[in-house]
Amino acid sequence: MPSLSRGQENLPSIINWFLTVNGVLTDAYAIEYRIFDITGGLPGTQIFPSIAGTYEIVTNAPGKFSTGSYYAYNNSAAKGWTPSLTEPIGTHRIEWRWKMSAGSMWQADFEDLEILVESSGSSVETYISIQDVRDEGLTQAQYSDAKVLSYIETWQAFLDRACRQWFIPKTLVLKVDGTDSDSIHLGVPIISIDYIKINDSTTNLSTDLYRVYSEIVYPDNRRNPRIKLVRNNDNLSIYESPIGYGELKFRKGRKNQEIKGNFGFVEADGSVPKLIKRALLKLVIEKLTKPVYGPLPSGVTPPSSISAILEETTDGHKIKYDSASVATKSGISGMTSDQEILDIIKLYRAPLGVATPANWSFS
Repeated sequence: MPSLSRGQENLPSIINWFLTVNGVLTDAYAIEYRIFDITGGLPGTQIFPSIAGTYEIVTNAPGKFSTGSYYAYNNSAAKGWTPSLTEPIGTHRIEWRWKMSAGSMWQADFEDLEILVESSGSSVETYISIQDVRDEGLTQAQYSDAKVLSYIETWQAFLDRACRQWFIPKTLVLKVDGTDSDSIHLGVPIISIDYIKINDSTTNLSTDLYRVYSEIVYPDNRRNPRIKLVRNNDNLSIYESPIGYGELKFRKGRKNQEIKGNFGFVEADGSVPKLIKRALLKLVIEKLTKPVYGPLPSGVTPPSSISAILEETTDGHKIKYDSASVATKSGISGMTSDQEILDIIKLYRAPLGVATPANWSFS
C-alpha cells in the first residue's frame, strides 16, 4: 500500500497508475482520479477534488510521466497531490477511471493509500516506504519516521551499488563514446528513448534510422540493453546489401554521441521489482534491529544467530552455544549474511559490460 505523510508531495513512484494492452504500456484517451477519506469506513468522503463527483484530469504531462504511466498530480497547484497538514491519519482510497478511445466506456478501479502523521522528507525516490517497515511490526515508538527513512536511503544506496544499477525510471542525457560500429551497448536497461544525436550532430536522428532494444517480457533486453543503427529501407531492393559504403555508424570519438531517454531496471508497468523491494525491506529491518552500539529497544527481539558449539548431547537432543562469540557467514564484505538478500543481489546484478568492436573508418 503506498503512503504519504501530511504535507508530503506525491511523486510518480508513490501513487501511480499504469495502463497496459497485451502486456505493453499504452496511453489512454483520457484518465482521471479522485481521492476519498475512508478512515470512518466506506464509501468515504471525497477530499480531492474538493467538489464531490468531480475528477482531476491527468491525461497529459505532467500528470502523465511516461507512456501509459500516470500519477496523482494536482494541476491547479502545479505539483503532485499533497495531503493537507490537517488531513485525517489513516487509510484513504483513490479511484482511477480511464477510457482507451473517445467512444469507449469509462473503466474504473480503486487503490488504497495510507496518510501518515508527519513528513520526514527525502532527497531520493525510495523503493519502499516508511509504512512498509511499519507493516512488519516496527512501531514509531521504537523507531522514528526520520530514522526509518534514513536507513531506507542508506541501504537503498548500498543495493544500487551492489547491483550496479537502479530500479526506478530516471531521465538522463548521456554523452557516450562512438565505437565505429552500428551499435552502442549501455550498462543500464533502456525504458524509452526521447532522441539520439550521433557523431556530434546538433539535430535529432530520425526514429526510423535506429532500433532500441528495450523489451522486458520476451526477449528480456534488460540484460543486454543496446541501440542499433539501421538504414532507411525506402530505397533498398533485394539486390542491395544492408551493409556497405554509406552505412550509418556511431563514429569513433570522445563523447560524440548524445542520447536522452528514461533508464532503469523496472518491471513492465514501471514499478520496482518485488524482489528488490523485499531485499531492501529485509536489509532495513536487519540494520534497525541490530544496532551497532547499545541495547535493543524495548520489546524488540534480535534475529537468531548461530554461535560456536560448546556442548552437545545427541541422545538427549541438547545443544549449548557460546554466547560470547557468533559464527556468521560473511556476505558482501560483511554487509549482511542473509543468504536471501545475497541471492537477490546476484539475480539483479548488472553485467560488467559488453564490448563493441571498434572498426577502422575514413572519418
